[in-house]
Amino acid sequence: MVAQFIRPDVKLLTLNPVLSQDLQGLRVIAGPVTRTFPAWRSISNPTFWPGLAVNDVTGDRHADLVVTLMTDEGTGVAVYDVRVVTLPNLREIAVAPPLPYLRTHVRFGPASLAFGGRLIHLSLPEGAGGPHPARIGDQVRWDVRGGHLMALVEVRKDWAFTGRLVVVYRFQAGQLVPASLTYDASELK
Repeated sequence: MVAQFIRPDVKLLTLNPVLSQDLQGLRVIAGPVTRTFPAWRSISNPTFWPGLAVNDVTGDRHADLVVTLMTDEGTGVAVYDVRVVTLPNLREIAVAPPLPYLRTHVRFGPASLAFGGRLIHLSLPEGAGGPHPARIGDQVRWDVRGGHLMALVEVRKDWAFTGRLVVVYRFQAGQLVPASLTYDASELK
């Protein structure tokens, strides 16, 4: 078992030995229902075991299970995947990836970014200037706040992380899709 949620009783188990480099394929047990997800993958590092959250992220007044899986790590890199399943039947709900959405909705400049008619000036530390635009993609995390699934995508300028783009999801046509976008310049945690 690599993760557990107490109420409701949900367990996440591996299909392969934990000693392998990746946890490929995971099994969810929610009360009497068991389902295997062979495509789910997470790195095999106890520091970054998969995370579980139970919340209604689809807005149907029924609990959903949100599973965060770390898929890559390294210096300045922490990439997570998210999987959402309904409780208690464990039907998987597709989640649109945030990066293609951000790449089509955000313009990046050397010291700014723009989306939705707003121009945001980035607070850059000394030495993080230069002509190259800011970028995204090295830090992708997931969270659930106020019943909403959120992708937190770090904005980077040269070596410095300047804040994060927060993509809030909504349930539409049977899947979770990006619904709104904000920029959070608070210090990274």
